[in-house]
Amino acid sequence: MQRGRGRHQTGLRETPNFFANGRRMPLTIREWTGKTRLRRHLVLMAAAILVFSYLGPFGTGVLLGPAERAVYWGAAISVNWAIAAAIMPSLARRALSTGNPLLPALALGALAGAAPGTLVVWGLEHWVGRPPDTAATLLYVYSCVALVYLVLSYIAVRLVEAPEQDREPSVPDGGGAPPAFLSRLPAHLGTDILHLRMQDHYVEAHTARGRELVLLRFRDALRELEGLDGLQVHRSHWVARKAVAGTARRGGRTFLRLTNGAEVPVSRSHVATLRSAGWL
Repeated sequence: MQRGRGRHQTGLRETPNFFANGRRMPLTIREWTGKTRLRRHLVLMAAAILVFSYLGPFGTGVLLGPAERAVYWGAAISVNWAIAAAIMPSLARRALSTGNPLLPALALGALAGAAPGTLVVWGLEHWVGRPPDTAATLLYVYSCVALVYLVLSYIAVRLVEAPEQDREPSVPDGGGAPPAFLSRLPAHLGTDILHLRMQDHYVEAHTARGRELVLLRFRDALRELEGLDGLQVHRSHWVARKAVAGTARRGGRTFLRLTNGAEVPVSRSHVATLRSAGWL
């Protein structure tokens, strides 16, 4: 946990796994091999193989014929896709748990996954008769593999993982049902929501028992909270009324002190709303 964040997380129990849509650990192999996601990943992987086979990047278009290019890129992309599914998740979770944005997390995973990925490409380069014979050439191959990892991983997250959330209804059908967002939280955290915070493509949900990252757009999370007594106090923060323990002023800015010890900034555009609601 970052030192600056530690002041605002006092008393929060860290949870070992992150949940998206009520299932354990987004970007894990379990998520990648779910039936719906598996189909999307296979379609995206096939599209990547077709594009690379057609374009013939990194000299394959000159050296290899169409059939050989298809074999080369089919093997390179499919094996590296499997490596990414095994390596990327833990590194991405570690970066996200510190509050870092998604792209640097994927970059870190790309640098790690490119190591075994380069061995795969090295074997394929031997097959086509041009094995990397110098350290500089091998480093170039590694940088190319890392770049492909980063681009394809980001596309996979945006086109495969996030759309699964976007298609789900934001508000449950029928009167009297609990807010839809509560169903996204693991049972051990309970449903006593205190605070939501936007974290890149995720929402960091804080309850009285701990916190969790949920793969969901912040504006969709706000819609799914309809029915709970709380307000958006900042472009990146929502707070439950019962969680407010007091207020503070520093450097001309207003903060809400929460019952869990955290402090949440209040943007100037929301001050009037909070005053009319009796929060300030």
